[in-house]
Amino acid sequence: MGGPARADLSDDAARVARIWSLSGARVARLPPLFVEHGRSRLIAISPPPAGAAGAAAGAGGRAGAAGAARDPGAGRVKADECLTVAFLAPRIVEFTVEPELAPGDASALEGLVGRLRGRDPDDERRVQSAAGAAMITRCGPAREELRRVTVDMLSSRGALDVVVAASSGVPDRVASILPERAFGPVAPRGDPGRPAEPGPLDARVGRAARRARADGALRVVPTDLRASVVGTGQFSVKLSEGCHRVDLMAEVPSATVRRATDIDAEAREAGTGRLLDRDRSDAPDARLDFCLGEPGVVEVPFLGAAGPVKVVLSDAQWSLPPYVPGHFGARARGNLAAALHRRHAPAPRAQPIAEAVGTQGDTLVPVQIEPGRCYFAAAALVRGELRALRISAELGDRAARDDAGDRSEGAGVAFCSDLEESAALRVAARGNSPVWALAVWPMD
Repeated sequence: MGGPARADLSDDAARVARIWSLSGARVARLPPLFVEHGRSRLIAISPPPAGAAGAAAGAGGRAGAAGAARDPGAGRVKADECLTVAFLAPRIVEFTVEPELAPGDASALEGLVGRLRGRDPDDERRVQSAAGAAMITRCGPAREELRRVTVDMLSSRGALDVVVAASSGVPDRVASILPERAFGPVAPRGDPGRPAEPGPLDARVGRAARRARADGALRVVPTDLRASVVGTGQFSVKLSEGCHRVDLMAEVPSATVRRATDIDAEAREAGTGRLLDRDRSDAPDARLDFCLGEPGVVEVPFLGAAGPVKVVLSDAQWSLPPYVPGHFGARARGNLAAALHRRHAPAPRAQPIAEAVGTQGDTLVPVQIEPGRCYFAAAALVRGELRALRISAELGDRAARDDAGDRSEGAGVAFCSDLEESAALRVAARGNSPVWALAVWPMD
């Protein structure tokens, strides 16, 4: 009885190496790579040494690749030979490979100017994988382009096998050796073009202020500074207690060739360094939302301005809702207020009917309620570090829940009673020794 059919990444690489070596090419396999999205890998490529064809046909040629790296003279090839590199990953993995420009190459400057003008000349050099495979061939003097190749992972992560061949002509393509990886026409990804220009700074500052006042902000206070030559900087502002919406907007320079404006920023509590909010979106301007239980200094570092231009921080302020308890501490007070503010809940008009304190894990809190009345329950971090926070309210066969966001330390849920006289509130907290507080308000 034969064994089960099996085909994995190493088998595919061995098959490519064997077919290429049978055609007379010198073949070597490099050690496998593991590449993560956002972390490019630069691979040094050396021509396989003489005698590598037999090694590749047998043990896969890994020893030959190592020998080429140790002996620079072993990898010399004829002037008209071709160098081919095949990159193999699981078929669901997407990646790109691109020969690195040599230092001092004039095309490097041309590429930079092209990107500033909204096009990417490297697209002509970059090879997109298909069915988990990519192949690059250079012949004659152009082989020098393959001395160093950059691999960028488009998927979240993936393992790659690399096969290198030196031959008198272009070897068989990977798709013909591995027909299961054959693919039809691949539509281009397209070019969305340059990011949209945000427009004049004064107009954007005015719109942000009008938008905040329409949402009920008591006042809007602008502050400005000039960014560094690389478009970075930091505001340090003293803010009052209450909820804040901080908009960061940068001036667009008038120069024709300029970097795109894409402000990324975060707000941190001075002294403790506690993260209040972060914006790393692709929008030209940044927006940060948070609530403070007491006055304090907030540091707002940013990057993404188009050079040494004017940057405006517009702080819209709302007062803390009444009847938010302060005996749990300023941090919990601000987080409870943030839960109300984020859910656009009306300000409580009475003291909480129930309060509780809990720690890590799942906690059930039964609460007595009145039939025919609505309530709002909020859970907020008091101290510790939080990875996840969820609050849910169960009334009979009905349930509602809310999860704190990645940068939030408070969650809130509204619920109404029909005939029920009690509700089951559940708080689930995960993190590093988190302590949370719960408050339940009646809502008119």
